[in-house]
Amino acid sequence: MKKRWMGFLYEVYFRVVINLKQKNMSLLLVTAAGSPLFDDFLVVVSVTSFDGAPAVGLKPSNFKVYMLASLNHASVDQRTISKATEGPGGFYTLQLKKRVSQPKLPAGHYVLGVTVTSGKTDKGQTTATGNIP
Repeated sequence: MKKRWMGFLYEVYFRVVINLKQKNMSLLLVTAAGSPLFDDFLVVVSVTSFDGAPAVGLKPSNFKVYMLASLNHASVDQRTISKATEGPGGFYTLQLKKRVSQPKLPAGHYVLGVTVTSGKTDKGQTTATGNIP
């Protein structure tokens, strides 16, 4: 049973890879976490290519961060990224611009969405969570 399951996973993996290559696309693997900073978040993001190479040289325009949910919040709110600092390769710290309407986030648990694009066809996304004490 285990061998059949592994065979199935490999088949799915190779079909995805072949499909992406035929469309001249590449999948970015993205992970992220929110870290509190002065009543808002720093968003720490890791970006690698499908083969594991770090995605280097990305700018704030390559990222989008969305507030997806919190205790009293259930609508999507795109946040402006004021700065993206790289280091080490493939790891980025995103600083979010303070919002005029709500410069301090209330204490609580938050869910963020992060999307990354590199070039015209390389894309990836993830969700991240963080807590404001």
